[in-house]
Amino acid sequence: MKQRFRSHDPLDILATFTAYGLTTFVSTKGVADRNALKEILPHHAELLQALLLTIPAKEWGHHPLTPDVMQTVFDAVPKMGHAFFFQRILEGRQVADPQKMAVLSLQQRIRMHTNGIRNWGYMGDVQQITLDLYGPLDAQFAAYHGFTCTDLISSMAAVLGELERRYSEHTNVLAKVLKGKKPQEVFDLYYKHVPGLVGSSKNLADGLRGIHLEGAKALVMSHFDLRHQTNATFTAHEVSAVSGKPEEICVSMLRAIALSPAALTGTKEEHLYLGNPVWHAPVIDLGHEFFIPMPQAFFSHIHRIMERLATEAGLKETLEKARNVYLEGKLDSCLRTALHSANVTPGAKWKIGSEQFETDALVVVDRTVLIAEAKANRLTPEGLRGAPDRVKKHVREMILEPSVQSERLNGLIEKARSGDAVSLATVQKLGIDPENVDQVIRISVTLDDFSVLSSSVSELKEVDWVPKDHQLAPTISLADLLCVIDILDNPLLLLHYLSERMHFQDSYQLMGDELDFLGLYLVTGFNIGKPDKENVFAPSGMSAPIDRYYNSRDAQIHIPKPRASLSPHFRQIVVRLCERQPTGWTTVGLHLLSSASPSEQREIERQLVKLRKIVRRTFKDPKHINTMFIAPPLARKARVGFYLFPEELRGKHREIMEVLADGELGQEGVETITLFGRSTENWGVPYETVLISKRKDKPQP
Repeated sequence: MKQRFRSHDPLDILATFTAYGLTTFVSTKGVADRNALKEILPHHAELLQALLLTIPAKEWGHHPLTPDVMQTVFDAVPKMGHAFFFQRILEGRQVADPQKMAVLSLQQRIRMHTNGIRNWGYMGDVQQITLDLYGPLDAQFAAYHGFTCTDLISSMAAVLGELERRYSEHTNVLAKVLKGKKPQEVFDLYYKHVPGLVGSSKNLADGLRGIHLEGAKALVMSHFDLRHQTNATFTAHEVSAVSGKPEEICVSMLRAIALSPAALTGTKEEHLYLGNPVWHAPVIDLGHEFFIPMPQAFFSHIHRIMERLATEAGLKETLEKARNVYLEGKLDSCLRTALHSANVTPGAKWKIGSEQFETDALVVVDRTVLIAEAKANRLTPEGLRGAPDRVKKHVREMILEPSVQSERLNGLIEKARSGDAVSLATVQKLGIDPENVDQVIRISVTLDDFSVLSSSVSELKEVDWVPKDHQLAPTISLADLLCVIDILDNPLLLLHYLSERMHFQDSYQLMGDELDFLGLYLVTGFNIGKPDKENVFAPSGMSAPIDRYYNSRDAQIHIPKPRASLSPHFRQIVVRLCERQPTGWTTVGLHLLSSASPSEQREIERQLVKLRKIVRRTFKDPKHINTMFIAPPLARKARVGFYLFPEELRGKHREIMEVLADGELGQEGVETITLFGRSTENWGVPYETVLISKRKDKPQP
């Protein structure tokens, strides 16, 4: 690869690599799911840029780029990354000890995440989160660097938008040129739409007599590709024009996040996979111009970039405090918005004995309690490279400790329910009536993406980094939580997702990220049968509809929001529960959503239609069939039933429902019943009455 840089213009190579490899197509139907070259990923371009910077500018090649040379680059760069990780896999085959193998597996996951995962959020969300997070440091940044955090973030967003505009214009011009139906027409259109060309289309055609149409198109495409370098090159004046910032400020900003040619001379190539300096400085300073072929890399690595700049300004501790303040405040506001009828207490303080504890966000909604802990810590470079001791420390501080904290409060609520007077007094001060709590949901929320670790529950317990008897709370990044809240824009769906999320990670050996899990939930509701801890479950690709929606939104293209797959009847029940919010509505909704997969829901609806006909025909018979119960595959789930009654029995339907519930609770293994009553005549109403009954409890309609 270095030889290619020494023979051909490396800026042409990198610009063309990013233009084709990292660009997706947009239409009125939204943003395409894949790039033009599906094997090319952002970390490949970052590696290529780092390799370029190991070569002094005087050694850079000058030959113009040709398609055959570019193809060798497209083929070679992904293989370089594969070779690095295959080497690690081969090293692991020499380890026989199961626990050491589990540690190696965790290390490999982290290294793959560090090397390959870039999108910690969708661009619109990333920009808003970072503006809100770093904006409070503006004055202190300006005092040292001469520019503010807001200046830097908004300017790089403007550069990204301008590069996208240039690429779009490039593509549109090329599309016009390629409409030619003869070689001469192709050349004529090329000279018509592309400024600055020397000679004429006639002279070009005369010099290429006998060329066929496809050859003519290939020729102009390869020649036009030489303009990718110009597209990716910016002067301070151009950045000033698109950002609205003074030129001198633009120079300061770009140089603060730039490396000069040959800046990485002497760097060992193998170190670039897990510690690429381009992550800290994604711009190349060419002196009077700046080469920025992938401004999106700034946002992919913005936390490490801002941490470096803050440290240089002596603001590291200030930044750490700002991260905590922002995360806790944002967690509070987003939960209030999502669960608008809930009582949300930020920074809830409580004691066990003389020891003081604090819950970052305590939410009480109906008979459901949500405990959310916020951790704004950063992953260290050593942790990102997979150093075992540092990874173990991160797991303890950012995954285990907040989970233990939320479990501690959950245990206090359980003790209060069992009659412990001290615990009862403590939780009552928090606004919790333990007798009116049916379920406690626990989550941990972070600023950084810890999905690679938090989804590895089995491995974490196998290496004793998490106690085997501890039920780990799901760790979700703030950016992902905002997406979950936005997609599941119904409080019952949101609570159900968060409630089942813990059971989901405990039931499988997972490999994936939060939005893959969300995509799976939209299709299945996490009703996917019995646990399987023997095989790795990797729902990769399930986030595709979500990715398409948000990427299209950021491209100003409106497409329908993905939504949970529910049968019409189940959806109507959920909507009615949220609108009416009777006592116990969250418990009823969670039981319903856990009772059946979407395909099973549709079958239930078909059977209810048949049952309706039977009831209307036979209701005068005291022994007529009038009820359908759903027996869930997991013992922890409630049994859900549907009782159908004619208007003639409306006066007795509550009494009949209690009898039916008692009978069902008499069966072995049935602990909880949720029973819906529905009129056969008033069929447009999804339910008239709902009853929750527990074993040894008196039913409460």
